[in-house]
Amino acid sequence: MGKIIGTKTPQQALDSLVNMTGDLRPIELSEYKARIAKAQHYMQENGIGALYLNAGTNLAYFTGMQWYASERLVGALLPAKGDVVYLAPTFEIDSLNERKLVEGNIIGWQEHESPYALAIAMLDKLNTAGGDKLGVDESTQFFIVDGLNKMLGQSWQIINGAEVTAHCRMHKSNNELALIQRAMDMTLAVHKATASMLYEGITTTEVEAFINDAHKKVGATGNYFCIVLFGKATSFPHGVKDPQVLKKNDLVLIDTGCKVHGYLSDITRTYCFGEPTDKQRALWESEKRAQLAAFNAAKVGVSCGDVDKAARDSLAKD
Repeated sequence: MGKIIGTKTPQQALDSLVNMTGDLRPIELSEYKARIAKAQHYMQENGIGALYLNAGTNLAYFTGMQWYASERLVGALLPAKGDVVYLAPTFEIDSLNERKLVEGNIIGWQEHESPYALAIAMLDKLNTAGGDKLGVDESTQFFIVDGLNKMLGQSWQIINGAEVTAHCRMHKSNNELALIQRAMDMTLAVHKATASMLYEGITTTEVEAFINDAHKKVGATGNYFCIVLFGKATSFPHGVKDPQVLKKNDLVLIDTGCKVHGYLSDITRTYCFGEPTDKQRALWESEKRAQLAAFNAAKVGVSCGDVDKAARDSLAKD
């Protein structure tokens, strides 16, 4: 890394990047349908009659519908058998229809009506395959869960929908892995370009702007998030409130990522702008040993907690 830090102008660094998304394939309708089929098979096997998917990542994962969680219920009911049914304010139906990939009726509710009563009424019309559990998307806001719970009859039991969503989402398809890997490759290229354009006196704000432009250059819409820290501020992993100015021999911490067809990268890099002190070098080497200990511990059948413990034990030895 030391051989590339501060060797280019910002424009030269930007010019070294190319679009890396040309050969990527977004998630297709057939994959969304396969996800639904997998979820429904699990639901039938475990007495889960329906799954409520709230606006956000779970709704997008199973249906491709890109919508945001807000103060109004927008989501979908996935029955144990049959087609998904979308729920939304009536005035949003046309907007949702524009974004709909997986077919299903959109049932609307007016502002003076209860969306929770509508959702529970729909349960009686869906094929629940005899299941008496309603799984609720684990990211659903409390006011929605509370509203559903108050309307739900005694014959139904609300459970954490993560039982279904995690069962499906923790195992990635080949295309998902390809999208994640490319997003990571893109951000790694951005990291290298950023290191090459650093110079004494540049501000963290300027570096953040460069990283945003660099992510666009490699084919993303920009930064999904970005944290740039110099010097003492690198000891605050998620940032400080004021920008910093880069000085010779400062530590640099950059934590950033982008989104590619709905899949994210997240890479942190820490290095020295100049010549590291003995203390800086020792801290960096200790962190590297902890990371390698975690990598070595990560094997099939080993829990995440044990991987974390391997890293902590390594740090404790130092």
